[in-house]
Amino acid sequence: MSRGITSTCVGLGVALALAGCTGTIGGSPGAGRQPGQNGGGPGSGGTVGSTGAGGTIAGAGGTIGTGSGGGAPASCSAAAPDPGDTPLARLTQEQYLNTLHDLFGNINLTSIFPTSQSASQFGLAQADVDGSDLDKYQRAAEQVAAAVVADKNAMAKIAPCTATAAADQRTCAKTFLQNFGTKIYRAPIDAADFDRHLALYDAGSPNGGYAHGIELMLRGMMQAPRFLYRVELGTAEAVGPTAVKLSGYELASRLSYTLWSTGPDDALFAAAAGGKLATAADAQAQLTRMLADPRGATAVRHFLESWIHLPDLDNVAKDGTLYPEWNDDVRGAMTTQAQKFFDDVLATKGGTVASLLTSKTVFANGKLAPIYSAQATTFPTDGSFTSSDKTDGTASGLLTLPAFLATQAKASESSPIYRGKFVREQLFCQELPSPPANVPQAPMVTPGASTRDRLKQHESDMTCATCHTLIDPVGLGFEHYDAIGRYRTVDGGKPVDSTGKLTGTDVDGAFDGVSQLGTMIAASAQVQSCVAKQWFRYSMGRGEQDADSCSINALTQAFTGAGADLRTLPAAIVATPAFLYRRPLAQGSN
Repeated sequence: MSRGITSTCVGLGVALALAGCTGTIGGSPGAGRQPGQNGGGPGSGGTVGSTGAGGTIAGAGGTIGTGSGGGAPASCSAAAPDPGDTPLARLTQEQYLNTLHDLFGNINLTSIFPTSQSASQFGLAQADVDGSDLDKYQRAAEQVAAAVVADKNAMAKIAPCTATAAADQRTCAKTFLQNFGTKIYRAPIDAADFDRHLALYDAGSPNGGYAHGIELMLRGMMQAPRFLYRVELGTAEAVGPTAVKLSGYELASRLSYTLWSTGPDDALFAAAAGGKLATAADAQAQLTRMLADPRGATAVRHFLESWIHLPDLDNVAKDGTLYPEWNDDVRGAMTTQAQKFFDDVLATKGGTVASLLTSKTVFANGKLAPIYSAQATTFPTDGSFTSSDKTDGTASGLLTLPAFLATQAKASESSPIYRGKFVREQLFCQELPSPPANVPQAPMVTPGASTRDRLKQHESDMTCATCHTLIDPVGLGFEHYDAIGRYRTVDGGKPVDSTGKLTGTDVDGAFDGVSQLGTMIAASAQVQSCVAKQWFRYSMGRGEQDADSCSINALTQAFTGAGADLRTLPAAIVATPAFLYRRPLAQGSN
């Protein structure tokens, strides 16, 4: 294995191919909480410390950091940047499948990966590999390799060879390793890896010929750490005592996976090979080109989708008796609706946080008639979407998107807890106290009792009050929206009471309904700082640490200085030390 990777590796059934690594590169991994998970879920883990919290607020025996971004760090010197730790980050399922597609074309792997996995990568290093992962990686490698060598056009593209003599075919295999192998590993193959993979060719070619030798090499490479992980060792070029430059290839991968969720293209590889990815200016030049690409044009939208866990909507279940309208068509329409809303915010509404949280524009089609029943007759019947501005107080940007509301709800009822928790953790970056071990059973849904009535238990039970005095008064403001995001005026036979109160923020006060809440938090400097921090977690794939204070401060200042325009986030993160550099490898690491 390459120098500088501290790891424990597990074989995958193909000789010399290593895939299951857990560890770090020259430092400890970033703590891996994935914000916004309710009761666990994909990527949930430990707690990430809040950098530069602007203060704490008391919460019935607990405190939470406001996570406002705080003031400037004590010392942020360009001559001595600290990029923080660099976790050994495994490709997310989305990144992995996108990379395979871009390398080898459209090979159907749905039998191995039948369901979508959340695209979210907030604060998630994804280093751990379990037995199920190992099996999937091995099966996928075998299926892809077999499909490639069986396709003459594919072989001619990635591993051409017209030679008939065995020795000359082996030379072709070497050329394949040097050329296409660089694309698979996203960096030139070092001598040790070159010899190991050539040994796989030698094992397969005597009986199966050139194609079988290439097939074994492909299997091995697709199960190797250098493919499954984004390995970053850095260079010997120091940028102060605590930072070194990344190689051009490493920076190319950071750019491509942040903006495109896939590996570098030919232009990035050419820039890396030609020494044209050596400076911050080089990175910004590539960024401009990549954002103009269709994949880059949706980069910020992808962030917003991940932030609200939109990909998880496919797996959200509802009580079929209470919500017979809930089906695949509705879920699919909700997903498209959310994407159209994000595109509208970014393209026509200035891309600001304020428009994200307060926009009155709603996109809908006939499949969403169960959600907007009053307007069902006005929807297109061909599946296309129409937009309208709702000024009746029922629309407030992403906070009233049915996809968001349905995800942040239970199977049989709304959830002020989930929704209030999202506002606290995801919009204000506040870290709530951990739930106690003896959490009582939630009150049962009963006729004649509203959700607000049942949550009153939290006011008297001190076991619950620590968190719920912070969460419930915020989440109850969403009570006009049921478990599938449909507007309602009655709950449990009683008129909905959507009054609430914000405390412990820079925009404290009472409100009535989501529209008023959205207006309040859209004016919050803490929320703007939190959005910048969420982009850091997303783009870096890890949680922030104390060493990241300079990078986060620079990112926040650039973002807020641009009027909290979400479209400025990519350029802002690429200019930070955390993105451009890494810490030097520890002496003696291997």
